[in-house]
Amino acid sequence: WHSLQYCGAMADSRELPIFNFADDATQIEDIKRHLVSRGAVIKVEGPELLPNLTEIVKNANLLGASPIEAENVLASIASLFLAVPEDKALALVELFCSKLTPEAFRGPGIGSPAAAAIRVLSNLFRGFSRVPKVQERIFSTLLDLCREARVISEMGVNQTTLTDYFTKWDSDSKTRITILRKLHSALIADNKADHAAKVMIALLALYTESDAELAVEDAQECVRTAVVDPKSFSFDHIVRLSAVKQLEKKDPAMHRALQLFATGTYTDYKSFVADHPKFVSEKLHVEEAILVKKIRLLTLMSLAEKNQTIPLPLLSTELGISDGEELEEFIIEAIQVNAISGKLNEKERTMQVSTFQHRSFGREEWVTLQQRLKSLIAHVKQSHENIKNVNETVTAH
Repeated sequence: WHSLQYCGAMADSRELPIFNFADDATQIEDIKRHLVSRGAVIKVEGPELLPNLTEIVKNANLLGASPIEAENVLASIASLFLAVPEDKALALVELFCSKLTPEAFRGPGIGSPAAAAIRVLSNLFRGFSRVPKVQERIFSTLLDLCREARVISEMGVNQTTLTDYFTKWDSDSKTRITILRKLHSALIADNKADHAAKVMIALLALYTESDAELAVEDAQECVRTAVVDPKSFSFDHIVRLSAVKQLEKKDPAMHRALQLFATGTYTDYKSFVADHPKFVSEKLHVEEAILVKKIRLLTLMSLAEKNQTIPLPLLSTELGISDGEELEEFIIEAIQVNAISGKLNEKERTMQVSTFQHRSFGREEWVTLQQRLKSLIAHVKQSHENIKNVNETVTAH
């Protein structure tokens, strides 16, 4: 790939790969002819770049028929952005992004038209590294296309990167919320539920006490994502969010579901489902077997907090699993996901708990942790003193 150089150009040519080596006028005519063959009506005549490029961009949505066409022609169009003056760049990028929609460029997968559009936009994003607001607009469209293609993991976006972007772009609260919503949707589409849950928590943290009532839908999605995530076992950080507290009045059933997974048991879950038979399928949009497995793990963690030795018949009753091979398989799986650790005593028909995950981490847990750390530090100091005394004794002799 080569890069064209334009004096005073808006985009950074070092970051924007070029796929077409013809001069601008020839390139524009080639693209126009191709778009006309796809059904576009282009009336602009003459050699001027901006009017021609604007007409071309208006018809960019016609290029999603195949990934090869999408990537080649879109890349050719993107290369022409190098010569766009600064005061025209944002409007043209805005128009370009409005045409590169998931409806026009379908997925999924890295070989799809959606993924081809992502690759072109990613290059354009890097090309406008010196123009924050242009990058911000491109990034928003990239997230829409990543949701369609289900390839958000290929973007390498994390909370730290996003925070840096927001700072660089000087994004306002409304824009940050919009982008976090889109990132959440893209993560869900790419089966990254654990990451999606963290994004929703970051999103809700942007709301204050004064505007928490406006965040009902985001709060509902935050709770839903966390509840259905098989890797999420702690919810107290979500319960404390102002926007989530609003659900107690705005959506009592969703709020009760959160409380259930935060502190409840398998027995509580059965009661909840009996009271809300369609809630799991219509509101949480998940197979009930996934929730049953999760609440059983949480129930086991609660039992482990209270009892170092748990009789298997008690465990069978509390979890609703027959005391036998099925229960033993469940315990093994619980150990594999690090919900607990311990050993089965077949003779005594008990489970000896070694360690367990806390379902909540409040003041009591912090005090316990502080005490353990103090004890560890004292032990290390004493060991160091003992070693020092031994060395002095050896040296003296």
